[in-house]
Amino acid sequence: MKRSRSGKRYPLLMYRRTLDRLWPSLFLSGVILLVIGVYVRFASTPIAKEEAPWLFISGALLVVLSLFFILMRYAAYVQPHADHLRFVTPFLQMRISYRRIRSTHAAEINALFPPQRISRSLRSFLEPFYGQTAIVLALNGYPMPKPILRLFLTRAMFHPQGEGFILLVPDWIAFSGELESLRSQWLSAQKQRTTSFR
Repeated sequence: MKRSRSGKRYPLLMYRRTLDRLWPSLFLSGVILLVIGVYVRFASTPIAKEEAPWLFISGALLVVLSLFFILMRYAAYVQPHADHLRFVTPFLQMRISYRRIRSTHAAEINALFPPQRISRSLRSFLEPFYGQTAIVLALNGYPMPKPILRLFLTRAMFHPQGEGFILLVPDWIAFSGELESLRSQWLSAQKQRTTSFR
């Protein structure tokens, strides 16, 4: 049996940035709660000493969660396969069929999200990426409802003018080449199959 070809795994830089902006706040909040817990436990404060364990538990959970996010920074990626594009994050996994992909093309981040036309928070998020090139994946439809996807992905990963994803990876040329090669092979196989049934 012929093994299906797969491309390399390409890290999703925007997802990594999302976690990079999140984990320091969680870590700092956890440390603060731990310090307050120690202070409440061993000093005279208006807060009852019985509350100290809850402060310790809350602080420890936030610190552990922040460490988990640090590790998860490298767990989000896209990977072309023989008949689909695999889209993986720590909390979401999708298979985007090539049948669903309308087109792909390269575009600069500042052309997709002009700094003067977007909100300050989005501009702050995208600032390190201006001047970089991303792959725009135009879709016939999302693999699952967009409101659900928005729970797991940052707004900057969605095509601003239509249905699709903005995929910013370290080597967009290699990713684009692999994706188009495997997708072209799949399209060619589909055409041959359709012709053979006529």
